[in-house]
Amino acid sequence: GRGSWCNEHDTIHGRLDIIEEKVIKTVEHLESEVKSLLNIISEMTSNIPIAPGTPLIDILDGKY
Repeated sequence: GRGSWCNEHDTIHGRLDIIEEKVIKTVEHLESEVKSLLNIISEMTSNIPIAPGTPLIDILDGKY
C-alpha cells in the first residue's frame, strides 16, 4: 500500500500547484498594471506642451 510519505508527497504537490496558480495570476495582474501605467505615462507625456527648441528626452529610453 501507499505509505504516509506518499500521502505527504501528494499533499505537497497539491499545495505547490495552488501556489503556482496564485503566482501566475499575480504575474498576469502585475503585467496588466504595468501596461496600464505605461499607457497613462505615454498619454500624459504626449499632451505636455513643448516649447520650441526644447530637446526631446525619452524618459523610458525605449526600454520597458
